[in-house]
Amino acid sequence: MTTDALSAIPEPSARGYYGPDGQPQFFADPAMDRFASVLIKLTQELWVVTERLDGLERAVLSQGVLTRAHLDAIATDSTVCAERDSALLAYVHRTLAALREPA
Repeated sequence: MTTDALSAIPEPSARGYYGPDGQPQFFADPAMDRFASVLIKLTQELWVVTERLDGLERAVLSQGVLTRAHLDAIATDSTVCAERDSALLAYVHRTLAALREPA
């Protein structure tokens, strides 16, 4: 078996698009690839949250479950703020994980 058969680079991909580890490499500096990965992950996460929030707001407002003023008041509740701070910490660790990967 040749070393080409063991390559992590998919065939028939151009070898210039992959680093020695078989991972896609678009920039000369691998840190830029990790940064681009962070941006893509943040964009994905933000869009999922945007869609879900839109759906929830439409549902609760159309059903008369809550008013816009009630939704806005939730943002200042101290318990809600503490729970959100904890969730934010987990979110930051998850979305910035690529920057902690070894080069």
